[in-house]
Amino acid sequence: MRIISVRRGFASDHSSTSYEFLAVDRQLTKAERAEVSKLSSRANVTARRADFVYNVDGYDIPGGWDSLMARYYDVMYSESYDWWTLAMAFNAEPGKYEELCQYEFSGVDDLGVYISKDEHRVIVTISCRIDMRMAHGYNDYYNDEDDGDECEESDAGAGGMVVVTDDDLLDLLVKIRKQIIDGDYRTLYAVWEMYGASEDEDDENEDEEDKPPPKPEDNKAGKETINEFKRYLDSY
Repeated sequence: MRIISVRRGFASDHSSTSYEFLAVDRQLTKAERAEVSKLSSRANVTARRADFVYNVDGYDIPGGWDSLMARYYDVMYSESYDWWTLAMAFNAEPGKYEELCQYEFSGVDDLGVYISKDEHRVIVTISCRIDMRMAHGYNDYYNDEDDGDECEESDAGAGGMVVVTDDDLLDLLVKIRKQIIDGDYRTLYAVWEMYGASEDEDDENEDEEDKPPPKPEDNKAGKETINEFKRYLDSY
């Protein structure tokens, strides 16, 4: 694995950290599911989903969550005492990584957008706070059935497979991932508006790295998804 960009994350004094993963583009094989299951005796792994919960400080997914995104999963969220990590991964065409890096920034408490690359696969990570009124049902998934994913699939033709779960936040990340793949970066710009923009900065004295990312063109298509995401975001 060749990591081109390293994501900075959060350090939390909370004793519980949870992860939810979803495979969108394809189901995991039985062998792949067995490999993921080996990472933790408390992991719940099905053909498309996996969840991990660690209740003791110092314990986490061996090898890190990003290695699972590089190999198996397409969207993920993690929560640790009000600090959230949202991630989307996909195989990217040449130039996509460089385009996305324009939206990378680190704000107060490392809240921001981070872009990493493993060969042709790009991982977009959003470190944020989430309004708990919006996230009340984020961790309802729990399934011991071997093949029961609590997912519905439909063929979207040229758009690929559409996967719908019983988890609102996972479903939102699936939509955002599709927008990013299609070149719509309004979600990433919304993160900068929340955690990176400062009304007190003097534009003339602004450092190059502090300049805002390109403002995406606004249009009606996909705007409902953007507005839903903005309702999730909470200030620091």
